[in-house]
Amino acid sequence: MTLKLQDIDPEVDFPALTRCLFESYEDPPQKFFHVFFPIHGTGVEAREEAIIEAAERLKLWHTYDTTSYWQKVVDTETGRIVGGALWNIYEENPFANPQPPTVTWFPLGGSRTFVEKALENHARPRSKAAQRPHTYLFIIFTHPDYQRRGVGQQFIDWGIKKSNEMGVDIYLDSTPYGRRLYEVNGFEYVEENVNIPVTENPDDAWREIEERVGPFTFWLMRRSVGGRC
Repeated sequence: MTLKLQDIDPEVDFPALTRCLFESYEDPPQKFFHVFFPIHGTGVEAREEAIIEAAERLKLWHTYDTTSYWQKVVDTETGRIVGGALWNIYEENPFANPQPPTVTWFPLGGSRTFVEKALENHARPRSKAAQRPHTYLFIIFTHPDYQRRGVGQQFIDWGIKKSNEMGVDIYLDSTPYGRRLYEVNGFEYVEENVNIPVTENPDDAWREIEERVGPFTFWLMRRSVGGRC
């Protein structure tokens, strides 16, 4: 079996890439995933609709974001996408003109307001620490069938090489599951981010997503250029 790092084909790959993304974050299940990629409803049909919506949205984001750089790892024996990573390559300070998040994947109301506040909270540590050119690992995932086979390391190796060539630091927001991979590659903690959106007058939709997601914690991490901390 050969697992090969490749750039994606944006005209072809997003459906399979997104399905791999969902399957990766469902095993083990991670509640925060619902903030970014919700399933509205229950059952197989609702999940399929969510994957289709997410694939279309990811393709749209990629098309209109000049910093977006998607990669995949492919099992060359089967052609199957077994992992993916989205990097943002910032040649300028991305926080020079901050814009509030635009959330289209939730209906108007409390659930959308909850997610808007969650995304603001999520970005806050990096917006303070990284006001300069840098690379950002927005998302990384490996299908459960292919974990512990070096898929994630291929993405990290590429990111380190790219960032060193640019002379910039790497930032990422780590879940508990990814911390070991980042630590062994020279990343250090910048800030713990316990994400608890709040509002004065929560409606039923706010309470529903708050119960489903709950507080979730990420750790902002940085690898300084050249591995210097």
